[in-house]
Amino acid sequence: MLLKKGFEIEQYTGLPNGQILPLSALISQSLKGFTIEPDQRNVEYITPALESYDELLCHLISGRMQLREFLRSQNTEWTIVPSSSLAMPFEKEFIMSKPEDEYHQHIRSRHGLSVITTSIHYNLGIEDKEELIRLVNLIRTEASLLLALAANSPFYDGKVTGNQSHRWATFPKVPDYIPFFDSHAHFISWTERMIEEKQMFNVRHFWGAVRPNGINRPTDVNRLEVRIADISTDWNLILGLMAWLELRVKYFMDRPDLKLSSHEDTFLQMADDNEMNAAIQGLGGHFSDWLYEEETSHFAAVQRRLDDMRDDAESLGIESQLASIEKVLTEGNESSQKLEKLNDGYSIPEIMEEWVQESLEHDLKTEEKCKEIDWVN
Repeated sequence: MLLKKGFEIEQYTGLPNGQILPLSALISQSLKGFTIEPDQRNVEYITPALESYDELLCHLISGRMQLREFLRSQNTEWTIVPSSSLAMPFEKEFIMSKPEDEYHQHIRSRHGLSVITTSIHYNLGIEDKEELIRLVNLIRTEASLLLALAANSPFYDGKVTGNQSHRWATFPKVPDYIPFFDSHAHFISWTERMIEEKQMFNVRHFWGAVRPNGINRPTDVNRLEVRIADISTDWNLILGLMAWLELRVKYFMDRPDLKLSSHEDTFLQMADDNEMNAAIQGLGGHFSDWLYEEETSHFAAVQRRLDDMRDDAESLGIESQLASIEKVLTEGNESSQKLEKLNDGYSIPEIMEEWVQESLEHDLKTEEKCKEIDWVN
């Protein structure tokens, strides 16, 4: 049986040349379901929690096309801009969405421009709180594999950064030290202590690769949220990564004896190092694999797990979703593809202009696909 799942999608808006514009206040005031981030250069929408991958795809593209249509109605040049970092030169000033909001003020003063990124958060419904905590720990050790596949932010401020995910390489991790959680009670007490010690401003100010989520956290949590991935231009890959995550969760649910505790600092360091290796080198980055007790690459670790999960994928009827991951293993992630174009002589402005157009074409193709799917908007 498939789990319920949904996405939180952050987007840049701007011009066909890749320049980002601060439009989130206008968008959130005009479009139902779109919300602001602390800086006005990115805007967010969410999908409902669904089991069906086809329906989820159509909700993804419906929100995206609603945003496109609104932008076009305001200015024929306004569009959605890909990449998860500010690829083109930009104004070096925090453009507040809600200047009166104390949380937003705190983010600006503590973190500055490093938070002006876009990403996509993957949410899977897990009702059992103790099982959710166990799964958060386990998925955290493999979260870097999702980043290596999704990385698409090699440029920042008109320059090559040396990172495949400049977003994750520079995004603040809050708090600085995040343990594995021994239980739901441990997660509650830890959250309360972090806020009391002012390491976190509030319950939302927990910015790790993976976290428990819910309507009233830390007490009421019912979903696993993966926050590490850049937002791909390819919706097929986004669904493929959700299928990957669901299959890994199923793998660990079927092995209840696999547990990690707050005492296992070695594994914590492995997970943190893997994240940074993926952020810098993508699939070519080193991966310390505690599960299979080997030192390998992110590419090889993805391939091994892909081979292991095929039977489960077939039994759940989602094996077709994995084709997009195989495609990345063959062609490279978006960052490596854009860096190849740079090596071929294209400039960053040329790459961004082409990327904006590719993103539009892919959205239109996906919209056409959804016209053939029976779903309810």
